[in-house]
Amino acid sequence: MENLEKIKKIIPLWYAQRKWAEELLVQSFQLEDILQPQYRGVKLIPGTNWMYRTHGIGVDIYRTADVGGIDFDFNKIEPDAWRLQTFFEKQYNEGNLPLADYRDLYEDEGLLRSVLEQVLR
Repeated sequence: MENLEKIKKIIPLWYAQRKWAEELLVQSFQLEDILQPQYRGVKLIPGTNWMYRTHGIGVDIYRTADVGGIDFDFNKIEPDAWRLQTFFEKQYNEGNLPLADYRDLYEDEGLLRSVLEQVLR
């Protein structure tokens, strides 16, 4: 499988993971409230083993640093190259992508960025 096809395959996973993350936040908080001052920062999502970190107009949900979850901005419906790269790395580190198939992209950041930019054009 070529690198472009590999990255194209993770885009639907990005959308599904974002929807899951939004639902997780709705279950624990009012979705829009997560950006209020009392919820900002790095905190455990109640009743789960997931953490969240708010930033600007977005949130990063993860198990441990760089493992699992997704980082997204509420005002951006589509993934950009940076968000898709961090998503790819989180999913790879979580073991959700076949390690042998994606290893070259994971180990070569320049190649990964180039492929991401090509796919998102």
